[in-house]
Amino acid sequence: MILKPMEFKIPPSKFVEGKPLFIKEDSYAQMAQDLHTGFIVRLKTFLRRFPKLYAFIFYVLAPALLLGKPPKSIFKYVPSGGLVAEIGSGSRRLHPEIINVDIHPWPEVDVLADAHDLPFKDESLDGIVSAWVLEHLENPLQGIGEMKRVLKRGGHLYLATNFLMPFHPSPHDYSRWTGEGLRSLFSDMEIVEVKPIIGPTASFLFITQEWLSLLLSFNISILKDVIWMFLVVATFPIKLLDLILIHYRAAEYVSSGFYVIARKK
Repeated sequence: MILKPMEFKIPPSKFVEGKPLFIKEDSYAQMAQDLHTGFIVRLKTFLRRFPKLYAFIFYVLAPALLLGKPPKSIFKYVPSGGLVAEIGSGSRRLHPEIINVDIHPWPEVDVLADAHDLPFKDESLDGIVSAWVLEHLENPLQGIGEMKRVLKRGGHLYLATNFLMPFHPSPHDYSRWTGEGLRSLFSDMEIVEVKPIIGPTASFLFITQEWLSLLLSFNISILKDVIWMFLVVATFPIKLLDLILIHYRAAEYVSSGFYVIARKK
């Protein structure tokens, strides 16, 4: 657990596995229950217990070939020793000094909190990372507002989210964002850059895998999930085409995801 001093606006309601909890207990119980609904969601939750295996599946087998600047590049923009938090970290730790915030007490999590209501004081963080979380927030504008609130003036934010991507609840899935949409979302900040991070081949693979598994499933849910997993493994080398296609000028029209780096004025 990170031992850096953190400034909270309220004290935690209790500690869960040694981690301060800032979520109402009934909401926290519901969130924990949501992580065990549906075969694919349960499988993701189980695999997150094994970070190296989960990382192999996510970075190697999944259709997404992550290109562009990675989330840990946030540390190029914050001062040495600055306070940086990842909102919705999951079971990974990007950097030894990052503060991991999540709704589930994974071993690498430091603070249990909801992105819609962050526990940090106003302007208390030098940097924020939020990767593949925005689309899962019921109220994404509220979540963005909270990130802006806790970020210091001059602080930087790194956010990555999906554009062309099938429905993938973890445990919920609410929204999609174009590059233009992200520029608008952070128009009150200084935009450092907005670029595709997952290219057009990934979009093609994601949708093709879903379509074929649906077609061949005979409307049997578990059969669809099994066929989908087989297709993911069988077709993953095709994603290497994005090493070329993501650099095409029109790539952002059909890219699967974007990242934005922005500075608070």
